[in-house]
Amino acid sequence: MGTTINTTEIAYQLKQTYGKEITDLFARHTMTYNEFDKSDRKASVRPGGSGYYFPLRQGDVEGVGARWQGALLPEPLSAEGVQGVITPKQIYSVIRMEGLAMEAGNGDLEAFVNVQSDVVKNAYNSLVSDLNRQCHGDGYGLLGTLSAVSDTLSTSTTWTGTFNNDRGTRYMKKGMICDFYNSTAIDTSASSVRISSINPITKVVTFEAGADLYKAYHPLTAAQAYSNSAATVDSGSFLVRYGARAAIHATTNPAYELNGLNACYDDGTLIATFEGVVVASDPEFKANILGNSRVNRELSVDLMLAAMDMTQARSGLRADIIRMGLGQRRKYFALLAPDIRFAPQELKGGYEKLAFSQDASVTITVDPVTQPNRMYFEPKGAIKKYELTPIGWGGFDTNKMHWRQDYDQATMFLRVYSQLGVENRPSLTLLDDLTEPGSVAF
Repeated sequence: MGTTINTTEIAYQLKQTYGKEITDLFARHTMTYNEFDKSDRKASVRPGGSGYYFPLRQGDVEGVGARWQGALLPEPLSAEGVQGVITPKQIYSVIRMEGLAMEAGNGDLEAFVNVQSDVVKNAYNSLVSDLNRQCHGDGYGLLGTLSAVSDTLSTSTTWTGTFNNDRGTRYMKKGMICDFYNSTAIDTSASSVRISSINPITKVVTFEAGADLYKAYHPLTAAQAYSNSAATVDSGSFLVRYGARAAIHATTNPAYELNGLNACYDDGTLIATFEGVVVASDPEFKANILGNSRVNRELSVDLMLAAMDMTQARSGLRADIIRMGLGQRRKYFALLAPDIRFAPQELKGGYEKLAFSQDASVTITVDPVTQPNRMYFEPKGAIKKYELTPIGWGGFDTNKMHWRQDYDQATMFLRVYSQLGVENRPSLTLLDDLTEPGSVAF
């Protein structure tokens, strides 16, 4: 027979103490997610799920043309179009407390609130940090690529992997649970591995022993049965966020994370179907990529102007935001060094604001976790966040901690149902294959 334990009084303290604090933290936290305007489109429910639907015109009415006197009028050709949909993703941060830990502070309300405050802040900051990471990815959770064969996996001692390349370790954090993938599929002998420590200088990551401890709740049911073996992981293997992609990965698979910048600025290479539109069938709905066949080259003002021109040529809009990471910031500084007119400013939240045009109407936003080797050019407002539900407490009753059935434990979780989306994708231009400076610690 089940028993319901009433924790209303404790949850009341949690709710009153943290509601405003979380809102304040979210409003001022430095993150790319906060830079995107919120879309004013309303979510609608249609067969197939909830989402934000929008029309895409792929061509104008082409019944136009000059004629000789008495000739037939132009053929009344209709415009072509397709419908897109932006579907919110579900992102969580979970807090679980033992009953004894909760009761330990029951006699001292102030002590209890202080302990809970630290737990909630940590959960919130973890959620915000992961949101920012997702803003720069393609939705498939890629964290890094092995640059050498790993140590032999061990269930008794720690082992290491080296990520000595431009992407490095910037997206990894101590305590993350991850999966290794080869080019197309999960490595069944190296899944559910947990990061123990990271050396950002040598780009060596140490993993915990006993990785099988984290398999029971793997989001992929099949992965719960995998058993890590005493083997190495091949050079070139991908480290992926725990459960962020299907066991067999393909560009046609749905993405589980946000459509970050790499998804929005894609031409069908990373994601075959974007916002419900098959890019191969509707090639007008692709971003512009100015690459160099995967051969990195030095940044120049001419390349940046070419990216600006591409956005205007394809969309008729002017790119007035450029996004870059710390490496390309250093390269850009080098280009501007002889120009005494250069004067950096400060954006809200701590972002640096650099001027590109003479009238400073084109701004450069620098985020340390922006993808290396790249610059992103966009008109302001081209990418928006489509928020079905902002960051807040989840559960059927958000005023309570929820007891875990058959355990002396209680759970609360933060959640956000949101997605990044772009309706005018041809207005986005990616300047790719740029050389990163040496001695980048990430």
